[in-house]
Amino acid sequence: MDGYDYLAGFLIFFLFFIYIVWFGYTVKQEKEKEQGDNIKINPYDNIPIHRKLIDKKNPKVGLFDLGNHVLIAGFILVVIFISLNVE
Repeated sequence: MDGYDYLAGFLIFFLFFIYIVWFGYTVKQEKEKEQGDNIKINPYDNIPIHRKLIDKKNPKVGLFDLGNHVLIAGFILVVIFISLNVE
């Protein structure tokens, strides 16, 4: 296997991950439409640590929702790494 096989595999994984995130988001939106508007007010000093790291003011954003940003940054770094190591 050469670098192009790894790059093709990473691209397939990248597109699959984007599709899974999109599908999860649409399922979450449909579920919220069925439940109606429930406004939850969380006191900021009693929230868990993982909520403080993600977004303490927006409870709809989860860790999986931020995965695209990490994946895109990683993809850019992989492309830069491969382009620097081409002979």
